[in-house]
This record gives sequence, C-alpha cells and structure tokens, in this order.
Amino acid sequence: MKRKLKNLAKRMLGRSELSYHIDTVTSDVVSGWAVNSANPSSPCDIQLKTGDTVLAKTKAATLREDLVAAGVGNGCHGFTLQLDMLPFSAEAREAHLYINGKRVTSEPISLKSSFTDMLGEFSVEVERRMDALLAIQNERMQREFDYIKQQLESGK
Repeated sequence: MKRKLKNLAKRMLGRSELSYHIDTVTSDVVSGWAVNSANPSSPCDIQLKTGDTVLAKTKAATLREDLVAAGVGNGCHGFTLQLDMLPFSAEAREAHLYINGKRVTSEPISLKSSFTDMLGEFSVEVERRMDALLAIQNERMQREFDYIKQQLESGK
C-alpha cells in the first residue's frame, strides 16, 4: 500500500519513472526502448511528433535480449517507428519523442528525407525546382477550374 501511494504521489507531482533510449534514427526508422518502472509489465505508448502532427506511433512491446540481460523490466520494451513517406524537404525536420503522452526529448530529433541523404547539397536545388513545378501545375489547374466554373455559370 505504501509503495502504491508513493508511485501515485510521484505521478501527481510529475516525477517521471520513464526510462528510454533511442538506438537508431534514419530517414525512415526511429527505434529504441522505453519502460515505465512503476508498471513495467504494461507496454509504453510511443509517438513521434513534429508540432501537433503525429508522424508515427507504436507500443514498446518488442522483446530485446539486451534488456533481459540488463534486468530492464521483462525485456519486452523495444520499439520501432516506421516513418513511411515523409514529405520531401531538403531541410531536416525536427521531431520529439512522446512516451505515454509525455514529451521526453529535450532536444529535437533531426529527421532528413532519404532524398536528402542521396542527393546531398543538390537536394536544395531539387526542392526549389519541385516547388516551381508544383506552382506552375497549381496555376494551370486553377485556370482550368475557373474556365469550367464560368462555363457552368453561363449555362453552356
């Protein structure tokens, strides 16, 4: 009973009993482990967010032998976040890791598009040209839309 009250008081006072480690950050994967020492048998909810946008989410429930050997909970605390089809950008995006709804990273995780990894410095020029092509396409579509709207309004 005393331990339950102590854990409840810690949670209410905002003291974290979350432990985690990020092992890998690539253009399409963020992986690591997370455990709530107050309830190690319950898998943690993991989210990777940029602003209010959730890029990926999962549960930290994968068995990892290194965690078993280290005595971290029951060892079933691994996670892998698949970052499918991040929008192309030459600039790195900044994201934060959330465990059970609480942001745990003080410094942002830098995510680069795989195109940026492949193209290097040229990726800035590719992005500029893609933006110009999209602007031209959008302008063309808007003209076509306006023409069709005009035709419908005139009764033809």
